[in-house]
Amino acid sequence: MTSLLALPPLLLALAAPSPPGQVLDRVAAVVEGEVVTYSELVDRAGPEYARAMLLPPGEQQDRARSQALKAALDQVVAERLFDAEAKAQQAEASDAQVDAAIAEIRQRNRFTDEAQFEQALREQGFTPDTFRRAVKRDLETYQLLNLKVRSRVKVTDEDVQNYYQSHPKEFAGEEQVKVRHILLALPQGATAAQEAAIRQKGEAVLERAGRPGTDFAALAKEVSQGPSAAEGGDLGWLRRGTIQAELERAAFALQAGQISGLVKTRTGFHILKVEERRIGGEKPLAEVKDQIRDRLVNQQLETYRKQYVADLRRDAHVEVRIPELR
Repeated sequence: MTSLLALPPLLLALAAPSPPGQVLDRVAAVVEGEVVTYSELVDRAGPEYARAMLLPPGEQQDRARSQALKAALDQVVAERLFDAEAKAQQAEASDAQVDAAIAEIRQRNRFTDEAQFEQALREQGFTPDTFRRAVKRDLETYQLLNLKVRSRVKVTDEDVQNYYQSHPKEFAGEEQVKVRHILLALPQGATAAQEAAIRQKGEAVLERAGRPGTDFAALAKEVSQGPSAAEGGDLGWLRRGTIQAELERAAFALQAGQISGLVKTRTGFHILKVEERRIGGEKPLAEVKDQIRDRLVNQQLETYRKQYVADLRRDAHVEVRIPELR
């Protein structure tokens, strides 16, 4: 089974910066005897709090600010409870593990220069020390979850197969059409009379192409002026974006066996026949099974994480001190 100790979200993308401006500090809540300040919640709420404060003063702003602060408190409570539980379960992250995680962050983001890395941290509202503490906290959270719920996460081969079959669009390739083609070329700078004559000829060819039993390939060899005439007008398998837009629209609108009307482009009048349609490049199960398994493991892990947090909170003492959190 894929290890549950995967990179936590913080290790994949740096957190959003805190909102600008000063906040008058006060005690917002007490979690297991430890104070949570209002400024701590504002920092954690980040852009959600900033967006709330941009609303006109009144009920809407109050509601948005309260929602942002409540979500931030939920995060802080979960972290405090996880910190205490990590110590109790001896799931604390070592300095070496934190160093390795930060090194991986730098490698993923191509921060080879220390000054460049610290500048990126500052832009996201971190100092090197606060970022290190955040990484340590996230590692301990995942190590604790790994310890507590690993035995409950089970993804079978049947689960992977079912996901693959029930999400075909995720793994489908490109739509393709196999086309034969007849071109009646327009000379450069053709007059209206010349164009009308070639169009009339095209209508006659189109009528022949639509007769029952007509061999389109043989007809293309006979009358087409395109470069594929010798091959019976065979253009092969076409993907979107590989032929002129007018021809693409006509070809992909046809079902297998159907023939287009006259399609005019700058080069002349075209008649298309779609012989087959397919989805090309579909990803086989063998290629994506590990990706699917990781996704299902992470989904189960998130479900159990929420349950575990709920269990910890049920037994925790959380005292709310400000009306915005009630």
